[in-house]
Amino acid sequence: MGSTGYKLLGFAVWRGGRWYLRRRLSSRRSVLARLLLAGMLAAGGAALVRRIAA
Repeated sequence: MGSTGYKLLGFAVWRGGRWYLRRRLSSRRSVLARLLLAGMLAAGGAALVRRIAA
C-alpha cells in the first residue's frame, strides 16, 4: 500500500473514531450541565454540614 493508501486509511479510522465517540458520549453541553449541578449539590451539602456542626 502506498502513502496515499495509508493516508486514506488513517483518515477513515480518524473519522470513524470521532463518529463512534460522539455517538457513545454525551454532548459537551449536557456534560457541563451535569458537572455544574454536581458542584452545586456538593457546595450545598458542605454548607449544610457546616451549619449543623456549628
